[in-house]
Amino acid sequence: MKNNNDILQREEFRQNPFTAPEGYFASLEDSLRDKVFATEKKPAGFVGVLKPALMMACSFAVILGIGYGILSMTGGLASQNAQMSEYDEIAAAVENLDPALFEYLDELDFEGYQAQFTPSEEEILQYFATPSTDAALYHYLASIQ
Repeated sequence: MKNNNDILQREEFRQNPFTAPEGYFASLEDSLRDKVFATEKKPAGFVGVLKPALMMACSFAVILGIGYGILSMTGGLASQNAQMSEYDEIAAAVENLDPALFEYLDELDFEGYQAQFTPSEEEILQYFATPSTDAALYHYLASIQ
């Protein structure tokens, strides 16, 4: 602590080491006024007008490009196209159905329909205990009939 007090008491450390050049503040006002009034607006040419719009268009193009790149790398675009083509296939299959089939289905009486297959409780439990693959289901149904 004694060392800190000694430093503060020394005269050379108490003086301000920074100085401004002589006559700097006297000529500062004149030089600033000259610089402000000397600036002339340059007429905006063709490039000056289009440059901001061109920069904005390039920014949008870069953003769209990055988005498209991310979607194509992650497979986002392929999954949307696959869903659309699957939907189109189903829609085409429904459109190609014979209208007479729909008329026949409308005429059927389902209210008086009685199921001919009535499994026992043991058969139902056995059905749920078997693996649920198509081949297992086919073999089970073939064994019942």
